[in-house]
Amino acid sequence: MRKIAVLLTSVSLGLAAVAAAPTMAAAQDAAGPNLTAGTTVYDSEGTEIGPISSVSGSNIVVTMNGKPVTLPANAFTQGDKGPAITITLAQLTAAIDKAAADNAAALTSALQPGADIRSAGGTAILGKVKLVDATGVVVTTPTGEVKVPKNAFFVSQQGLATSFTAEQFASAVAQANQASAADDAAVAAALKPGVEVRSINGAAVLGTVKSFDNANVVIATASGDVALPRSAFNMGASGIVAAYTPEQFAAAVAQATGAPAPAAETAAGDTSAAEAPAN
Repeated sequence: MRKIAVLLTSVSLGLAAVAAAPTMAAAQDAAGPNLTAGTTVYDSEGTEIGPISSVSGSNIVVTMNGKPVTLPANAFTQGDKGPAITITLAQLTAAIDKAAADNAAALTSALQPGADIRSAGGTAILGKVKLVDATGVVVTTPTGEVKVPKNAFFVSQQGLATSFTAEQFASAVAQANQASAADDAAVAAALKPGVEVRSINGAAVLGTVKSFDNANVVIATASGDVALPRSAFNMGASGIVAAYTPEQFAAAVAQATGAPAPAAETAAGDTSAAEAPAN
């Protein structure tokens, strides 16, 4: 499985944050503020927020500290320096932080195995959540499984959604499937009895290939043999790697053989820290 490229999305704030602030409509110029791309906007105290990067209907995207923030057009009035929002920069920052925290909590709740995933517009169901770990979300689709970074997901009115359109997602899945097929072919060519199998980042030798078939690979260790699903193997820079840290592999061997597994042999010259667990 291969990670899909992420489409950038912006933090979007509704009217609540600005509705609570005192209105400045009376001071607004009759023609209204200039809300065009490239125009710098300010807060209610005249502090610069950043330039408008784009305008889409009633949504104004402002670049704030290098990141896009979407604000409603009616949040702006005409200030002394130019377009201004009706709250301070500190209040806006607090509102953005709260929105991000609320969105993260809602996303964690929505990212559950079996949940439908909709396209960016919510009109198409792209697939279902299979599992979630620290590295991303595995999505099951009619054409295969693909891993997508968490920041490509959000919670819409229709439920769990991704920042991909149906067409973009189909194209990304096709590319991921091609890459997966190429990796499978490389693993098939490298799987030979006696070949070393390394841990997930290649730093440790877990054992050697004893035998294999289309479903499993049997790894020989000093404590005994253990069978792992063939899908757990791929090609790394140092050869065949399994999706296990040394600790996870040791636990698998102990479970299979009833005996403690030997400490995995660290690759010569490796001085890296212990590997992060694979989820």
